[in-house]
Amino acid sequence: MSNMEHGDAAAATLRGYRKVQNAARQTLDEIVRFIEPGVSEIDLMHKCDELQRAAGVDSYWYRALPALVLAGEHTCLAISREAYVPDSARLRSNDVLTIDLNPAISGYCGDLARTYFIEDGQVRRAPRSDGEFIAGAHAQASLHALLQRVARPDLRFDELYGILKEAADRLECELLDYLGHSMQADMSALDFIAPNVTHTLGEAGLFTLEPQIRLKGGRYGFKHENIYFFAGTVLHEL
Repeated sequence: MSNMEHGDAAAATLRGYRKVQNAARQTLDEIVRFIEPGVSEIDLMHKCDELQRAAGVDSYWYRALPALVLAGEHTCLAISREAYVPDSARLRSNDVLTIDLNPAISGYCGDLARTYFIEDGQVRRAPRSDGEFIAGAHAQASLHALLQRVARPDLRFDELYGILKEAADRLECELLDYLGHSMQADMSALDFIAPNVTHTLGEAGLFTLEPQIRLKGGRYGFKHENIYFFAGTVLHEL
């Protein structure tokens, strides 16, 4: 394959991943209209399915689930180690909610998660009053900002794990689940941001950062997930 053909193929692959990630992003923007006190994890999982299908999603790569919706203290569950069963309990007027999407379109897989905050009955992407909510949102933003500062193509997954774990400790947060993983055609063979994983970020091509964290002594978990990739040596969010 010539350099031009290789470049065309890489651009087409990136377009495929961007298309499915944009469908996920659109869904998590639109779902805000349906989050309110009285709705349940089950309600929102079905609504996420409806919104993703309308955006062109044709399947779900993680356990065939349209969304991992966790509310209240369920936000601390480590789904990678536990079966996911959406709950019928209703959201309260002061509550926290995480939604993690894993859509696919024509074999290209996306991955996106956000935290939503309900304060005095109003859903917000950024909290304004609850101290634990504010601290959790700040910690998430800090970890993603740290990735932007330290990431380079030759950085290994286990090295990134050490950097992020140290930062989480400084932020007085505990890690509830894995920190992120590679994105690829075969999603059953992922590299994780974890100890002893020596592949580099550049070798992965596309990878996620999705720290699920809880403030030490806190009640709730917080998650924010993006897919990242390098253009040369510059890191970009997909």
